[in-house]
Amino acid sequence: MTVSPAASPAYARPRRFPSLFAHLRPGPPDPARDIQRIVVITSVLVWCALSLHSYLVEPTRDRLSPTEVSQWALSSVSFLILFLLTQARRPTLLLLALQSVLVLTGNALLRGSSVQAGLLILIAAQVGLLIPWRWALLWVAAQSGALLLIMLVHWKHDLDGLAFSTGYLCFQMFAVTTTRTALREIRSRHALAQVVDELRATRALLADASRQAERLQISRDLHDLLGHHLTALGMHLQVAAHLLPPHAPARPHLLTAQQVTGDLLSDVRSAVRGLRHTACCDLPAELAALSAAAPVRVHLDWAPDVHVHCPVQAQVLLRSVQEILTNAARHARATQVWLTVHRDAGTLHLRAHDDGPRRPADLRFGCGLTGMRERLESVGGTLDVQLSPACGVTLHLTLPARGTA
Repeated sequence: MTVSPAASPAYARPRRFPSLFAHLRPGPPDPARDIQRIVVITSVLVWCALSLHSYLVEPTRDRLSPTEVSQWALSSVSFLILFLLTQARRPTLLLLALQSVLVLTGNALLRGSSVQAGLLILIAAQVGLLIPWRWALLWVAAQSGALLLIMLVHWKHDLDGLAFSTGYLCFQMFAVTTTRTALREIRSRHALAQVVDELRATRALLADASRQAERLQISRDLHDLLGHHLTALGMHLQVAAHLLPPHAPARPHLLTAQQVTGDLLSDVRSAVRGLRHTACCDLPAELAALSAAAPVRVHLDWAPDVHVHCPVQAQVLLRSVQEILTNAARHARATQVWLTVHRDAGTLHLRAHDDGPRRPADLRFGCGLTGMRERLESVGGTLDVQLSPACGVTLHLTLPARGTA
């Protein structure tokens, strides 16, 4: 059985040479990527508008030579290509620095064009998604300082250059603040959605535990009350059959009552066994609900002969799987997780591994893994971590197959 997020279609390990617009494809929930989609579309439209304006106005107004126009066009197109390549992979400060150099170079070729400086706002929006707020403001200040130097060289009035560069500084700060605020809001929304899904899974487990307790109570009452009286009635009927003369007229009726009592006692025992058999937690359904909101795609292989009757064990397994999925997305940067659950010699086994690029040396036992081990040990289970340079990290969880409800 394969469980995948309901809101995201299937996706595989990223290719070595991703598509130019791979960032527009759906994948694991990533706040930065959600904002990046909007930044990409907006930036392309802004680049088209500013480049068209610069091409139609600047050469005539500033009397630029064909060579200068060609050089500016080359730098502008190079900026667009570098921008798209940056979005096709994970952005880095080096790529953003190259974008800044191309924009400032194009601005210098247009002799300090104030319109062309608007592309610095696009770079500021990308920087806001990559580095903390304080460092992003330093980046914006450096870009604005370089822009001011270009304007002071080409403009006749220094105050005009200072005014324009200060205005673009404010616009860039606004872009950084907006992207950081949007990033924080989306992260909070994802965290809240995950908490809600966890609460729903916990509520479902509690409901299963309550139903299980009711079934067990009913089965005990049937066994202890009705079963006890039927057993006593059968014994008295057996004694009466021995004391009654063989040819007594009431003997056939007595034997029939004895047979009905035995059948009724057998039916009660079957009902008790049925109640105890159905009094188990539907853990695969809860794992499916938890996996639907996970930031990775989950492949769940649940053996048909595995049943978790103890709600405490079900809660431990659910919380352990939750921690595995969180670690795979946050620390291993994985896109898929494989979970295998089977039963062997009275022991329940759960193995988990992912496709993240994490190396064995990157593994650290923090609060998550330590808490997982403590929860497993509290119900008689174990946690084994296997490290391999080829396969990364594999988690092996074991629990007693029959727990106390």
